[in-house]
Amino acid sequence: MIQSINRLIARIANGDEAALNELARLISSRMLSVARSIMRDWALAEDVVQESFIKIINKAHRFKRGNGYAWICKIVHNTALNTLRKIKPTTNIDELFDMSDTIDVAEKSTTSLTVELAMSVLDKQEKLLIYQKYFMDYTVRDSAKATGIDKSTISRKIIKAEEKMRLFLSESGQKQH
Repeated sequence: MIQSINRLIARIANGDEAALNELARLISSRMLSVARSIMRDWALAEDVVQESFIKIINKAHRFKRGNGYAWICKIVHNTALNTLRKIKPTTNIDELFDMSDTIDVAEKSTTSLTVELAMSVLDKQEKLLIYQKYFMDYTVRDSAKATGIDKSTISRKIIKAEEKMRLFLSESGQKQH
């Protein structure tokens, strides 16, 4: 499949529109899965995929040998993250982590539940900073710019939040044994 994708990218670089249609049929559902894993919204994920196809068309000439599938997934991933950065976080940071009581705990994966529980020990600002760092790939500078707080304070708050989460996870791990 990777070789087919690589050939299609080369054809797209040469202006072959049929190659774009073939590529879409081959991997658009996988691209949508990548986008949905980040966006958590079907319509926004579809927009990300469309924007990704435009980027593939514009950047196909730059693709060199390698894994075309991974290259496309990276484009989708980065496009989704950039889209998230453009969207202002909700006023309720808990919504970003899907921490509502209406969701049956049994339906959640263990990892997801563990992250949500660890996030519950953080205050609203700490949750936002952790979300920015780990889910939106913000740098300390990006968070400082977004929040209006200086970089050194952001760094300290992130370290403190991470330590709170580690402590919570180590304590909950000891309780299980």
